[in-house]
Amino acid sequence: MGKLGLYFHTLKHMKSSQVFNRIGKKLGRKCALKAAVPNSYSDVYQLECPEDLDFDAAFLSRFSVSELMQNKVTFLHGSALFDWKSEWNVEGKTSLWNFNLHYFEYLFPLVKEWKDTEKEEYLDKTKEIIEAWIDSNPPGTQPAWAAYPVALRIVNWIGYYGYTSSALDESFKKKFLNSLHAQYVYLSNHLEKDILGNHYFEDLKSLVLAAVFFGDENVLSRALSDFKAECREEILSDGMHFELSPMYHKIILEGLLRVAIALKSAQKADKELDAYIQPMLDAAYSFESGLDRVPLFNDGGNNVAKSLDALVKVSNRYFELTPQFKNSFENSGYYIFETKNDNRKWKLIVDAGQPGPSYIPGHAHCDAMSFELFCDGKPVIVNCGTYAYQCKERGFFRSTAAHNTVMIDGAQQSQCWGEFRMSKRSSVSVLDLTENSITMEMKDQKGKKAKRLIRLENGELTIKDTSDHSVSSFIHLLSKAQADCVVSKNKPTVLKAPYAEDYGFKIDIITLKFMSEKSIDITINLNKLINAKEK
Repeated sequence: MGKLGLYFHTLKHMKSSQVFNRIGKKLGRKCALKAAVPNSYSDVYQLECPEDLDFDAAFLSRFSVSELMQNKVTFLHGSALFDWKSEWNVEGKTSLWNFNLHYFEYLFPLVKEWKDTEKEEYLDKTKEIIEAWIDSNPPGTQPAWAAYPVALRIVNWIGYYGYTSSALDESFKKKFLNSLHAQYVYLSNHLEKDILGNHYFEDLKSLVLAAVFFGDENVLSRALSDFKAECREEILSDGMHFELSPMYHKIILEGLLRVAIALKSAQKADKELDAYIQPMLDAAYSFESGLDRVPLFNDGGNNVAKSLDALVKVSNRYFELTPQFKNSFENSGYYIFETKNDNRKWKLIVDAGQPGPSYIPGHAHCDAMSFELFCDGKPVIVNCGTYAYQCKERGFFRSTAAHNTVMIDGAQQSQCWGEFRMSKRSSVSVLDLTENSITMEMKDQKGKKAKRLIRLENGELTIKDTSDHSVSSFIHLLSKAQADCVVSKNKPTVLKAPYAEDYGFKIDIITLKFMSEKSIDITINLNKLINAKEK
């Protein structure tokens, strides 16, 4: 009955179209765009290449050119020697790691090295890798032809062609373009309408770019219409992406920019799409400006999305947009408080939103009413992050105890299960908001309520949690010395917890767990906190 309950409370939130398309996939039915991609092409249109994105220094630094030249690949802090002509599914690596192998993002550091040094060996290595992939992965091979890797690979291959086409021999060029077109056809028949969200966004983004690239006006019309409809669904009116992850928000903004740039360069600019860029840019900037890393709310890490700097540069270069700071995001439920104390700049980000879109909470965590605190850009009080999707620790990283928040009667805020499932879930409402404080109320998956006041004022961070039930509050610190700076009448239990700024890498940090029958009051002196961290 417990398992049936999980399924019931998960499925009841899903769209009927998701369930229909999931069953259809299980039965082998295609999930196609309502416009057929021609089986052949006559020519290609060279898309504008946004170098600030493709050669973003923070992005390129994730790859070692010397390693790639020696057939060693590293993703998400995991490395493997790889024979490009072998089976493209490395044993002992996670599904996400193997997906990264098929994205082909590592082409760009090789292309950059070729451009900078004019040494043909780097271009030759890219050709070797691409030809090996084509020869080793016939259509339908998994995970090479899973829709999400296909969608990302199409975009990366189009970008690669933009930088290298003039230097490619005709034989390779023909083989490359034939494969690229076959992937375009395949993706158009294998859309992720059963998943939706960022996956479906990526599918449609790639079809739009490929349609422009191959000059398919009929396909472009349909794909663009669906893409715009998906933007209306996924981009909230405050500019935030509806899955409420600052990291995925940046990924979606990058995708939007690529489509808008391609359409503009092809004299097909779309005012509706262009209008989303400023609010999305404002949201990304407001969250991350001045910080050393992306804030860790819901699934996220510092080593996946392009840098904020790259997104700002591209927005300005192509659309003459400059980001504007906002401290309130009412639709997504995020609030930002900034203050200066003894010449230090403090930034507090509070999550007062829902877990995510009701029908796709796969990247949602139990982080309702949680917060992160930064000083001069460096994290001081942190949520624990994500680490990986396919791992034994997945449950912890999504749990209430992995976040600076409240638990009622020992129950998880929401029922997270599997890698990407959520059954019964919490909800949050904002009761009061001032320049330096927020008061919220959360109702957890069992219908029990707790109130939380967070105030950043006069050199102190104050947290007050109250409930008609027993409550536990968690504070995550980067050093044990900081624990003495957290003052409460409720003596905490000092624990260790894993912390992952990046996907694939974690360290142990200190967790303070406070417990009370009715209320918990916590006061943190900011000066003492940062001085303790620096010792």
